[in-house]
Amino acid sequence: MTKMSWVVLIAALITGAARAAEVRVDCSGASPAPVVASLSALNTLHFAAGTRILFKRGVTCHGSFVPQAGSSGKPGMPIVASSYGDPAAGRAVIAAGSSEDATGARAAVHLYNLQHWELEGLELTNDGPGEGARAGLLVQLEDFGVGSHYHVRDVYVHHVRGYLKDVPGSELVYKETGGILFNITRHGANQRKTRFDDVLVENSEIFHVDAIGLSTRSAWMCRVGGAPCGDYLPYKDKSVPLSAAAADDYTPSTNIVFRNNHIHDIGGDGIVVRTAAQPLVEANLLHDIWMRVAGNSAGAWAINTDGARFQYNEIHHVRYQPPWEPGDGMAFDADLGTRDTHIVANYSHDNEGGFMLFCGCGDDGLGHPAQASGTLVENNLSINDGRRVIVFAGSHSATVRGNLVLNTQPGLLSPAAENTGMGSRNAGDIHDNIFYHGANAGTLFRALNPALRYEDIRWSGNRFYGYQLSGPFFEGDRPNSNQPAASFDPEAAARNWFASTKFKERSYRR
Repeated sequence: MTKMSWVVLIAALITGAARAAEVRVDCSGASPAPVVASLSALNTLHFAAGTRILFKRGVTCHGSFVPQAGSSGKPGMPIVASSYGDPAAGRAVIAAGSSEDATGARAAVHLYNLQHWELEGLELTNDGPGEGARAGLLVQLEDFGVGSHYHVRDVYVHHVRGYLKDVPGSELVYKETGGILFNITRHGANQRKTRFDDVLVENSEIFHVDAIGLSTRSAWMCRVGGAPCGDYLPYKDKSVPLSAAAADDYTPSTNIVFRNNHIHDIGGDGIVVRTAAQPLVEANLLHDIWMRVAGNSAGAWAINTDGARFQYNEIHHVRYQPPWEPGDGMAFDADLGTRDTHIVANYSHDNEGGFMLFCGCGDDGLGHPAQASGTLVENNLSINDGRRVIVFAGSHSATVRGNLVLNTQPGLLSPAAENTGMGSRNAGDIHDNIFYHGANAGTLFRALNPALRYEDIRWSGNRFYGYQLSGPFFEGDRPNSNQPAASFDPEAAARNWFASTKFKERSYRR
């Protein structure tokens, strides 16, 4: 950088109005001006479109990075937060809290009503001695309109101590705390429909956070047949009366992509997409999910969302936390208000609560049943998923076809399906799947309640190996077959599945 450039940058730092430039941050205090020496100093600056904010590798900045209002990029000129220095020194770290800090910050990086931002190569933490309203990266829009272009690459978020349950008196629920969160809120008299567009989180790691790993969330979510409107402000606290007019609120976020992320040791849910249209969740590795939270949680799922697609993900060791009954703890879930969710070519194994949940239980808060409709579960591999494989807790319509379900673990009963009776209807067409139980002890249904109806669940063309097909069983247009377990080779079937899907080439890559 020339002498004149340094002079311009120094003047910008002094006035708090940085031009489109490169701003370097070294919180060790070892670098002379114009390098910024602290987050408090950095937070006084206004960043113009195209600015690159570079944190020194191997150095920890304590506190929270909260860019000033108006510090947004433009199309083709995003603001980039990244790092500089010797790669061997390790990542640049932003540590918003510590084990001794009882209050801490809302987030290590908090982008509020900003757009056209990119973050890459950073490490974020937000620890504390007790639970708190904490996040690693929080991107928040409120009465903003459309916020565009949020790209997060190669970011490591860990040790975020959020809430494990809702706290009385807190405006934030526990699912608004965690690793990387995109949250849309609404307050006051001048509310404006708001959504995200172009959100990408890829090649990142989220480890040991509470409560949620990676999610989108929106207060503009009310619609007929959707998730309960009363769960969100401003209806939750009754500051705005909930009426039929709320059905016009629905404003889904678009172009959401969560790809090739490693998410593990999560207190509650791994990945959740809410109030979105056609989000893509692919090639993620999730394990050790629902480790600590008091409420029901699952691996990766959609709620109040249309056209979500989950593909080439591996999810294993989602825990089941008693005393919940029927409880979650499964790999995937098409939840309240979902339409046309596709769960295709995923690898699910060793999840204590099972493989798949349909949950259209309850109502939308406007007097209509909540829906989970048009779900397609196709060509997935499930190995030793426990308690039950498929759970019906409210499904208006679903197709489960061409999946390979293997039970090779002695003593694991894992019935093929369970009807909880929680939804207004439990309907599904289960056809052309392979179910294998190596101990010849497979059962069709978990007997949760003898009075439950099963006639809307139809079975056609399935091949069962080692199952006892007793109890309610409503066949569809083609017969099902049942043979001894010894007549089937589960290892060969699994190998063929991996080869046909090219899963190893298309799934998570370190």
